[in-house]
Amino acid sequence: MIKFWIIPPLILIAAFVISALASAAFTQLVIRGGPVDRPRARGSHSTPTATSGGMAIMAATALGIAIFSLLFHTQLPRDGGHGFALLIYAALLGLSGALDDMLALNARFKLLFQVALALGFASAYPIINIDFGFGAAISLWPWLGVLGTAFWLVLGLNTINFMDGSNGLAIGSQSIALGLMVIMIIVLGPLSERTYYAAGLLLICVCALGAHLGFLPFNLPMGKVFQGDAGSLFGGALITGGVLLMIHAGVTSLWLGGYVLAPLLVDVLLTLALRAKSGAKLFEAHKDHLYQQWLIHKDPSHLNMALRVWGLSAFSGAVGLTMRYIHIETGLNLRFVALVALFWLFAVGWLWLRYKISADSAAKTA
Repeated sequence: MIKFWIIPPLILIAAFVISALASAAFTQLVIRGGPVDRPRARGSHSTPTATSGGMAIMAATALGIAIFSLLFHTQLPRDGGHGFALLIYAALLGLSGALDDMLALNARFKLLFQVALALGFASAYPIINIDFGFGAAISLWPWLGVLGTAFWLVLGLNTINFMDGSNGLAIGSQSIALGLMVIMIIVLGPLSERTYYAAGLLLICVCALGAHLGFLPFNLPMGKVFQGDAGSLFGGALITGGVLLMIHAGVTSLWLGGYVLAPLLVDVLLTLALRAKSGAKLFEAHKDHLYQQWLIHKDPSHLNMALRVWGLSAFSGAVGLTMRYIHIETGLNLRFVALVALFWLFAVGWLWLRYKISADSAAKTA
């Protein structure tokens, strides 16, 4: 049961619809006049395609927030500027991504910019206390909490960015993560004494979810436009930074970030480990991710790939919700243990599929 609505449901529904329609309209402008991503060795497309569709998502999200903040400001709770801080952080990263879509910025420069912004945001919303469940908890030194929080922000950003190489895969996973966050804020936000941390975040997530879904059809199945770094960095910042606000609001724990990005994190971390073991350059563009290898050697359908990853993302999110429910109802905190088990399950599946692809490829060339 929902104790009370932080924001009236009709406002949330209207904000979602307006943002979705605005995103679809803005996407047409990107398709007609935006930068073009031409086929290249590391890409999964064979024809020149409009990119930086994330600009349409950003514009639609901002428009939705602006309209409903102005029209219904008396019905929207004040959040102390926390939502605005997140929006500025995400917008700066999204704009840097748009520049990269147009100018192909140096990878190290991009990383340094991300780290600088992440440290600033982490300084405002550090995670100091970590609860592992069963009475096991630690409190970090403040400086270590800031560094660890910034590491999470940069890792989450680049996880989504690295996985944005197949139509629909990342944008759909981002939508699932935002949807999960919306559900948790609506249901669990009213139970916390610090709801004000999540009030602005709720409107942001609803508008961003609408903007993502308004854009999605033009990426998959139509294949007319990519979200580009503008979209993956903007969406990634909203998700990873939004998780921090939810933690400070008392809505969730540190482990939510792992649940919302679990299948993507496993692919990115294991791929990086594999490349490091082989001596490959980590900053060099490649096609070593499992999803890329699957598209090359097994099934070239971007739709089928997206559906598989969306299913895994929805499953991991459902596990996270279930663990939170169990904690509320029984006091039993299984969130960390369940997350470790989930990562182990995904990692075993990743290794098995990777072995199967390698074995099948070797058999074909023998």
